[in-house]
Amino acid sequence: MKSITLFHRLALATLVLLAFAVIVSPSPARAWWRGGLWVGVAPPLYLAPPVYLPPPVYYAPPPMVYAPPPFYVAPPPRYSSTCYAGAYTCPMQSAGPLGTPCSCPTDRGRAYGRAG
Repeated sequence: MKSITLFHRLALATLVLLAFAVIVSPSPARAWWRGGLWVGVAPPLYLAPPVYLPPPVYYAPPPMVYAPPPFYVAPPPRYSSTCYAGAYTCPMQSAGPLGTPCSCPTDRGRAYGRAG
C-alpha cells in the first residue's frame, strides 16, 4: 500500500474546503429576492443591493376628441345665359346651370334644347 504524501493531504484538504465553501457560501439573490431559505451568517447590509420602490404612477386616459369625417365641397355649378336648341341659339330669360332644359322661340313653335 502506498503512503499518502503531504502534497496529497493538502490537495484533499483544499478540495474539501472549496466544496464546503461552495455549499455554505451565501447566495443573497436567492435568500432575499426569490423567497428562498438561507441558513448561516448574513452578510453585512452594506453588501446588499438597495431597493428603490418608486411611487405608483397614474396616467390619465387620452382626451376624447371628435374628428369630423372628411368632407368634399362640390364646386358651385356654372351658369349659362344661352340656350342651344339644335339649329337655334337664343338668350335665356334668366341664367341657369349648365345642362338644364330650355327652349327657344321659332317660327314653327318652340325648339327645346339645353343650356350651355
